[in-house]
Amino acid sequence: MFKRILPALGLLVLAPLVGEYLLGNIAINALPMIIGLIPLYGGGALLIREVARRWQLGWPGIILLGLAYAVIEEGLLTRSLFDPDYVGLRLLDYGFIPMLGIGAYWTVFVLAIHGVWSIAVPISMVEAGSRRPDTPWLGKVGLTVSAVLFLLGGAVPIALASPALYPLSAAQITWTLITAVALIIAAFLSARFRRPLRSATAASPSTVFAITIAAGLAFWLPTLLALVGIKLESVVPAWITVGFYLVLYATMTLLILRWSRRMGWGPWHRFALSAAGLVTYAWHGFPQPPSFPAPAYVDLIGNAVFALAALGLLAFVVVRSAAPLRRLDL
Repeated sequence: MFKRILPALGLLVLAPLVGEYLLGNIAINALPMIIGLIPLYGGGALLIREVARRWQLGWPGIILLGLAYAVIEEGLLTRSLFDPDYVGLRLLDYGFIPMLGIGAYWTVFVLAIHGVWSIAVPISMVEAGSRRPDTPWLGKVGLTVSAVLFLLGGAVPIALASPALYPLSAAQITWTLITAVALIIAAFLSARFRRPLRSATAASPSTVFAITIAAGLAFWLPTLLALVGIKLESVVPAWITVGFYLVLYATMTLLILRWSRRMGWGPWHRFALSAAGLVTYAWHGFPQPPSFPAPAYVDLIGNAVFALAALGLLAFVVVRSAAPLRRLDL
């Protein structure tokens, strides 16, 4: 019984570790906070994974459900999509759209963070090390528990921080819910539009890894510019930046769809994608200042610990995935 649910338990813990700690957003001295993050991040990732595998939605479905999760978290829970002075960072100023009350840059940026790194990367990594990557890990009771866990993960923070949260208008709540529901419907519809495999050969896993690493560097361009003292918003107009991100997303989406429909695409290619995502967060954690105060040396030690743990996880998955192949050779 325990072995059957072990991957699910791993995903519960890995999702917040990747989404906040490996990112560098929370330092290692605040590791106990993970108890409060597991229901939201872990519960959300597990619920999405189980729904997608139970209804055979595939990876397009997982990504779309991940984006729905991002809309709910940032629109209704943290409310950073609408709060003009969220944690004092003025995130909406760059590319602000008055009619919608959102910042174009922050919206396209943060939704990708959660859809890809908070949801897709942890799911892919745990599945890569699982003996049952494409089948549900939980029964109906487990699925219900993961749903309740996710709901509690969202409801409790709202209840505790209610007076401090940015007040949402009825229109903002309505449009956030409509967007999330539309993405969920699109996830279920995406399973109907799978194209047959093409005779062309898929790119090698190393090529997939290299291109995805390059895409990660492009995504975190603001961080790279900040390292040399350049603020992106001071040198590039907001709508050029937004356009750049949309082109980046479209390019990677089309590339992955094209690769995955070719002969030879398999687990190692999917592992290359998630490994590149994990490595990207590992390096990004070092220049990222933590949201909660921490001495510089503690932050540095924590970043090193989490980065080494990520590399250890990659090594574990490689060894575990290669074991069946070695047995076949014997």
